[in-house]
Amino acid sequence: MDAAEVRMLLKVAQPHRLYALWLLLVSTGLRRGEALGLTWSDIDLAAGTLRVRRNVQRIRRELIFGTPKTKRSVRTISVPQRCVRALAAHWEQQERERKVAGPKWKPTPGQPAGLVFTTATGGVTDPRGLNRMLTILCRDARVRRVRVHDLRHTCASLLLAQGVDARTIMETLGHSTITMTLDTYAHVMSTTLRAAADRMDDALGDDPKEEIL
Repeated sequence: MDAAEVRMLLKVAQPHRLYALWLLLVSTGLRRGEALGLTWSDIDLAAGTLRVRRNVQRIRRELIFGTPKTKRSVRTISVPQRCVRALAAHWEQQERERKVAGPKWKPTPGQPAGLVFTTATGGVTDPRGLNRMLTILCRDARVRRVRVHDLRHTCASLLLAQGVDARTIMETLGHSTITMTLDTYAHVMSTTLRAAADRMDDALGDDPKEEIL
């Protein structure tokens, strides 16, 4: 997705109870299992950071929490202030949902305490259900249909387009090597390199006029 499509998607997603999740996925490139595995203790709203240290995935009929499969996937990343505000609002919304649910608020057995993106009754949000939600949001926003994993690529492409270096993007996405980052986004890098060359032309100014003999 390009920047215009992302803006349209987020505009439609804003009333959604999981708006903070959609914004976070686009802004940080988290994998869906990483985002759904976040707890409030992983998030420092004052510092504007979050720590990725677990994920959740469906294995047959069970939702299983585990640790990311690579060392680099366990990481601390900075989040935009827009995400900080959305997460703060989400915390307040979750507290309201907890009060409304009352005794029906029942966390899924085995889920960590303080899960950020729960269902309206406190359970684990099924990773598979996010693609269905995203399909509806794309339809309503009238943008091309994408998968949740595509939002990760969208994040990286937008960061590259903004001039963020590959090393920073590697750390943000939790890639195991910078080579993976460069290989995955080579098509975007070529555009970024062209823009860098054009900016150099601007910096150097006009060509000196040739002397007429």
